[in-house]
Amino acid sequence: MTTDPRVATLVQTMSRLTELFQEENDAIRRRDIPALTVVADRKPLVVRTYEDCVRSFRAEAESLRMLSDECKRTLKEASDRFVDATLEHARLVRAATQVTQSTVNTLVNAINKARADDGMYTRRGGAVMPAAYTRKGAPSMAYNRSF
Repeated sequence: MTTDPRVATLVQTMSRLTELFQEENDAIRRRDIPALTVVADRKPLVVRTYEDCVRSFRAEAESLRMLSDECKRTLKEASDRFVDATLEHARLVRAATQVTQSTVNTLVNAINKARADDGMYTRRGGAVMPAAYTRKGAPSMAYNRSF
């Protein structure tokens, strides 16, 4: 494959991180929380390994220039695949975050509207007391959680 062990380690780490991104993307699409938890537990170790590999090359920039053409080609191809996978993952995570935020905003607005419609306080026997939590003021339990 390559003659430089650091290049081989970096390529292998980028490949493992790409596979992890794909696994996380699939779990996000399936809305599989347990699978996301497993990926989240494994991800820091792979990311730290990747960062260490990149740091080792950054510390010795001259050695990167002295790599053989085969090593440079292998590293370029692996980097291109890694960048594509990273961009796809970032887009999917951003979309999932926006959907989640939209759901939270919808729930908060529905609760706030229900509270405003019901009124904050009522008079009972001359005392100001919080309004009863009535059927009218309760948020709908039939809220559709799938988008």
